[in-house]
Amino acid sequence: MINIGISPCPNDIFIFGPIMRGIIKTDLSFDFRLDDVENLNKSAIDGFFDVVKVSYGVLPHIIFKYKILTCGGALGHKNGPIVVSKKYDSIEELKGKKIAVPGFNTTAFLLFKTFFGELFHFVEMRFDKILAAIDLGMVDAGIIIHEGRFVYQNFSLTLLSDLGELWEERFSLPIPLGAIAIKNEILDLSTCIKGLIKDSIKHSFEYFEDSKEFCKKYSQELDDNVLENHISYFVNEYSMDMSDIAPTIARVLNLPENIFI
Repeated sequence: MINIGISPCPNDIFIFGPIMRGIIKTDLSFDFRLDDVENLNKSAIDGFFDVVKVSYGVLPHIIFKYKILTCGGALGHKNGPIVVSKKYDSIEELKGKKIAVPGFNTTAFLLFKTFFGELFHFVEMRFDKILAAIDLGMVDAGIIIHEGRFVYQNFSLTLLSDLGELWEERFSLPIPLGAIAIKNEILDLSTCIKGLIKDSIKHSFEYFEDSKEFCKKYSQELDDNVLENHISYFVNEYSMDMSDIAPTIARVLNLPENIFI
């Protein structure tokens, strides 16, 4: 039995849904567990899962336990984390203020620190709680990921920065958000698992409406437009195969190139 940890976000469910539902046939047995991305990051540090969705921000902490598959992840253009606030109009005004972050191991937090430093009061919080926390004044701003980037306007919040745009301007690369890590002990299964993931993605696109409905069982947002935007932004050609850009991503993030398989 191979235990797999993924998030309940539409892109993960869209990618792995056909495997979860037994539509993609295989002799391998999988035990899927769904959790918040930061909890998955922490579980990877502990080496809990055989296969697990992680943030690129946590990779330096797990490179001795896991390799990264060149499919199944979340990379792309114009789909990065955003910084929003209700009462401030610039990042500079937030110095010393409370900023909610979706986890200290997330790529979102890594990108923010890369561009703006650490002279802030960071508050770790589940990604799906951040918009409400800003709206209620519990924090002064927040770094938003997943579906939140498509609905923050519903809370009358101001966009202060698109961290993905900053990344693309500086590095001319797709934004590396989430990756699928596989434990070193089962690397002999990596080719088979990659094949299953690719077949699963193909099936989800071929039967898009059915796959979208399955995503609704787990999604925070049920609006069709939000779901379709989320899937189109986060499930793309890099989810199928990022082999061509993997070495460059590794160099930019100061990771060993052989971490990708």
